[in-house]
Amino acid sequence: MLSFILRGGILALLLPIIVLPTQVEVRLMLGPNLGTSGFAPGFFVGVAVATIFSTALVMSVLYVLAWIEIVAYRRVATDPELEADTTPVRDPGARVRDLFVVESLTLVVLLLAAVPLAAALGQRTYQEILLPSSAASIYDRVLSHLAPPLAIFALALPIVDSISATWVRGVLSGQSIGSALARSVGAIVRRPLWFVASAALAWLLLTFVVVGADWALTVAWQATRAAFLATTSVSDMLTNFAPLFVALLLAGVFVCGLAICGYVASFRNALWTVTGLRR
Repeated sequence: MLSFILRGGILALLLPIIVLPTQVEVRLMLGPNLGTSGFAPGFFVGVAVATIFSTALVMSVLYVLAWIEIVAYRRVATDPELEADTTPVRDPGARVRDLFVVESLTLVVLLLAAVPLAAALGQRTYQEILLPSSAASIYDRVLSHLAPPLAIFALALPIVDSISATWVRGVLSGQSIGSALARSVGAIVRRPLWFVASAALAWLLLTFVVVGADWALTVAWQATRAAFLATTSVSDMLTNFAPLFVALLLAGVFVCGLAICGYVASFRNALWTVTGLRR
């Protein structure tokens, strides 16, 4: 579950609950940082500061993910029911450093794949703020022009993630970073159908579970929002059981969805480990 959260899965579950700002609110938040000639220097200073803090946060997340990979690999690789010959991780410190490098390189590749999307997103958002193209919400207008870069990133994400998963298993089995990458790519070339089947199963199952959890959260959130908007004061909420009940229902649905997604994430992890051990 922690791995699912740290890899950004928590954002997928929060999508039905997060209330996005309107175009007017976005413009007010930008304030004097946006003019007719473009963004002011202060905006880029703020972006730079945010980038520094977010980079430090991401590096910490990658380090924690490296430890999670080691623990998960040990539990599968040492399972007596697994009929495979594997070498447990003997030096967690060294393996954490290697896995941190692999996770960082994977992130760099994903960021490169997201460059066209980020560039198109920034340009289109700027245009829609200054000169709206229709009466639809700003998010619908922006997304309607991002189909090609979104498709590129959506295609690159499972491919990069799957290659990284096999790469990580190679490092965990005792190989160096370079040899693990070479052997992982070689194994994919030798058995492409097995690789594609594993990747398809892992991603389709996770997508199915996340979509189902989002649907349940959408229903629970709408009921919660309607119940709280129907009240007129705090005293009404204390005397009426409906708002408290739907709030507890929303919390329960969220926790259950998070637990199920975490279980599927652990299954994906074990699937790639078994695939790596048996290739």
